Amino acid sequence: MAILKKIPRTDMDYVRIFAEKLKNNNTLFLQHKKLIDSQIKASRQLISNSFGKGIKFKKKARKYLKQRGY
Repeated sequence: MAILKKIPRTDMDYVRIFAEKLKNNNTLFLQHKKLIDSQIKASRQLISNSFGKGIKFKKKARKYLKQRGY
């Protein structure tokens, strides 16, 4: 692992470092993609379990949002 030339100070510095690491090592991209895909799948399951599917989903979601004041 290379020593950083400059200490990251902002969020953008960390983004640049991560982008450079992705450019040099594609396996990081694949790991990140798997993580994001699993989070999307879990979110879909949570929403589906909470509100159902199809017309049920619309009715339950609207009721939930009205209760929350949206």
